[in-house]
Amino acid sequence: MQGTVFTTFSDMIIEKMGMEMLDELIDETQPESGGIYTAGGNYADSELINMVSALSTKTNIPAGDLVKAFGNYLFETLYRSSPADISQIHDLKTFLLSIDGVIHKEVKRLYPQAYLPSFSYNDTGGNTLEIFYQSDRQLCELAEGLIIGAAEHFSQPITLSHPECLHHGDKHCKIIVHFEEKQ
Repeated sequence: MQGTVFTTFSDMIIEKMGMEMLDELIDETQPESGGIYTAGGNYADSELINMVSALSTKTNIPAGDLVKAFGNYLFETLYRSSPADISQIHDLKTFLLSIDGVIHKEVKRLYPQAYLPSFSYNDTGGNTLEIFYQSDRQLCELAEGLIIGAAEHFSQPITLSHPECLHHGDKHCKIIVHFEEKQ
């Protein structure tokens, strides 16, 4: 997994729960990296998964909720560091539709070793978009959090539903984004 994910996770823990909590997570999970991350590095997925599991135990917050909250927090970091020119995208739906074909395509060009989830879409027109998420990592809660972060970035109220999920044996996750009227 890309180092940016780990550095941002560390930043979130420090900001929301303090440096002591991050130190406790590192001490408890004993990551191979020693908990020393750089944005340009690559680290084992298990390091993040183990820290989320330990954090869930310590806080009594379900791991999926923690991952979703982290996705929301991670959005701005990924948006600001996107290698694709997304400056002309001014609405959430266009942004979401650009993830696989524009943003991920450019990430893969720059970082060929990057393992990215795949997205496909069913644009039903109007105010609903169906997103189909596929990844061996099964981090659909992270994808949900990123969508929520994107909605906040574009000031677009949304509701999400997740009727199909890899965690329940489905072949992909189906995340339905309903775009609500702006106030």
